[in-house]
Amino acid sequence: MAAGRRLGLLAVAVLAAAVGGVALAGRGQQSSLVNWALTRRLALRLADAQGEPASAPELTAAYTDLVARSYAAVGDYTGAPMPPAMDSVQVLRRGDWIGANLSNFRRILRPVIEAYDQAQAGGGVGSRVLGVTTQAGVSAQLGVLLGFLGRRVLGQYDIPLLDPEPGPAAIYFVDTNLRAVAARAGVPVDALRLWVTLHEVTHAFQFHAGNPPWLHGYMSGLLQDYLEEAVATLGQHGELRARLSAAVQEFQRGGLRQSGWLRLALSPRQVRTIEQIQALMTVVEGYSNHVMHATGARLIPGYAHLAKRMRARERSQSTWVRLLTRALGLDMKLEQYRIGEAFVDEVVRRRGVAFANRLWEGPEHLPTLAETQDPAAWMARVEAASPADASA
Repeated sequence: MAAGRRLGLLAVAVLAAAVGGVALAGRGQQSSLVNWALTRRLALRLADAQGEPASAPELTAAYTDLVARSYAAVGDYTGAPMPPAMDSVQVLRRGDWIGANLSNFRRILRPVIEAYDQAQAGGGVGSRVLGVTTQAGVSAQLGVLLGFLGRRVLGQYDIPLLDPEPGPAAIYFVDTNLRAVAARAGVPVDALRLWVTLHEVTHAFQFHAGNPPWLHGYMSGLLQDYLEEAVATLGQHGELRARLSAAVQEFQRGGLRQSGWLRLALSPRQVRTIEQIQALMTVVEGYSNHVMHATGARLIPGYAHLAKRMRARERSQSTWVRLLTRALGLDMKLEQYRIGEAFVDEVVRRRGVAFANRLWEGPEHLPTLAETQDPAAWMARVEAASPADASA
């Protein structure tokens, strides 16, 4: 799974925690917001992660070689040499991947959970019952989310968010899922491994780009803004209940699109932050898909067949998978991939990859959410800000 998708998971988790907890804020619950043991058990069970054999050292060596090849290929295509010190490469079992992302969630959700716990302290028996109910709901949602994705994630670029300085990053591969997908799609597993590696290594390029690199700090800042507002909202439960009530009434009138009710549960500041996160994830994932296709066509024999089979796999998801992805908000994520890839494809077609690389010069060059569907507007804005570059 890519870095962008992980941030999407974090945003969903924060939203679940904030909405689930804030709705009962001030009523004296003594149960913590998340039962991490319950979340872990549920995720492992849904991912069928018990009893997985450990990966052979030879497999880690093979992926390390694929990462090195991908660094060279991505650097050659983008015209920006990759840093010589590569990020660590880890081949994970499903259970290992769930454990790594549970640790991420625990660290990032800590301020929201601490504020919630403080707000709920000192309640009576009825409040404790409500607290247990809230805890079960939030814990189950996180468990289902991680369990569902634990069976599907192929790769992930993992960089610590909210840390003052970007710590060591890692590229994860869940080879159990890669082999299963290759078998179902009827494609060579080695080709699929390189396909996924190219995508994840492009994320490494994005996080290393700039002088100095800025993407980690910008992404962490957005998440920090979201968390601070979620914590502040814990003391404004009356206002939140009013927004939720309005959302329910609008939903009953059929006036809300998918996830629209969640937006009404957010403060205006949170809505702005979510839109910035969506715009960022759209171009982060779209750019990675573009580079993956461009470099994969050069490196992978029979790449056209591989890409066709993987697109067919996405289209042929079963009904329950589609329903679950809608319930978890992941269908919007898939749409972001498509919008972002179309955006980058159009920019490269009209201005070349060097112009598309300006996305990674600084946050001022990121498109707005509206511009992700209007690449011409983004190009005009960037050119207007740098007339000399435009004429060149």
